[in-house]
Amino acid sequence: MRRWLRKLGFFGLVASLATLVAIWIRPEAARPHVPVPRIESAAGLDGKWFMAELISPQPGQTRLPMLVTGRAASGKKDALVQEWPGFHAEARFRGNAVSVRFGDGLNRWRVTLNGGAAGRVDLARPGVSDLRISGLAPGDYTIRVEKISESSMPASFGGIFVDAAEQALPAPRPLPRLIEFIGDSDTLGFASTSKRRDCSEEEVFSATDTSRAFGPQVASRLGADYRIVARSGIGLVRNYKGTTPHSTMPARYPLAIPSEPAAARLPERRADIVVTGLGSNDFGSDFADGEPWQDKTALSDAFGPALLTFLRERVRENPDAIQILLAFGEYGDELVEAYEAAEAGLRQDGVRVALVTLPKLSRRACAWHPSPQDHAMIADWLSGVIAGFPP
Repeated sequence: MRRWLRKLGFFGLVASLATLVAIWIRPEAARPHVPVPRIESAAGLDGKWFMAELISPQPGQTRLPMLVTGRAASGKKDALVQEWPGFHAEARFRGNAVSVRFGDGLNRWRVTLNGGAAGRVDLARPGVSDLRISGLAPGDYTIRVEKISESSMPASFGGIFVDAAEQALPAPRPLPRLIEFIGDSDTLGFASTSKRRDCSEEEVFSATDTSRAFGPQVASRLGADYRIVARSGIGLVRNYKGTTPHSTMPARYPLAIPSEPAAARLPERRADIVVTGLGSNDFGSDFADGEPWQDKTALSDAFGPALLTFLRERVRENPDAIQILLAFGEYGDELVEAYEAAEAGLRQDGVRVALVTLPKLSRRACAWHPSPQDHAMIADWLSGVIAGFPP
């Protein structure tokens, strides 16, 4: 001990002690805010306020034509039933009031006017109700309604409406490109705004914001729209800890509603770019009794061919799309090698493809999920790779 102190010296000792003190007194990351307000509004950049309230569904209104992005099925009274994350709809109107209809006691939603410049409303579990926004300055508005939480069950989105005093305008035109992101909880932005790992169920609900996950960040940077087909715990050949073995992504991907296989999927736009990031749950959890694999080598032997088959199906659905393969390298060489083999297979098929292998993430969000910094880093990598492809 004395020899160590002599070698360290006085100033080195002071520096070491200062570092220990700094670590000891470093403030703990704030917990996600709960309870989540049922309705919360924010003024636009112009500082003007409006009224936002949840009321009983109102009859006799005009339904606005909408641009809808995300998997959905037809529901009652022309509503859309949806469950996959990132579902969003946009419409346009002229006037000073608008209503959004919900049949949803499960999710969080965000409603923005003119990209947030004219105001924003966040909702949690609105139930069967209309969000009534009134008191806007008269003018033309684009309203965007987006689900930002992960659904555990189907929920209804009834549409966007205006009174007779307002004027319906044509729906917004689609953006030039659509990027589809296929994955699991990392892709859908599970607790994407949290900065701590220990969270209650309600704190996870508060901290999850799909719009801030890496996929929507990439789309925003590239001037594209996005569709997210992702679910917590899902894998390619096995789900987390081997649960529900018949409900892996190849089985659920074609479904409009993951928990209602019989629901007919509404037509949707083909993707221009497909980003696939599966495997974290396959390789990142212990094997359960009765599973056909008991080590990563055996699992990799099944995962590799299944990945290439899954990707070739996505190519058949989107024959002109760029295929981006996203490998979370922290889960081992077996996963990375499977992705490398899949990339080589698609290249031999003549597909435009690129592989992005991520370094180890900090995973400081709830339940060791990617932190806000991780999502930003992944978005940086993906944006750079996609930008390298000619239009």
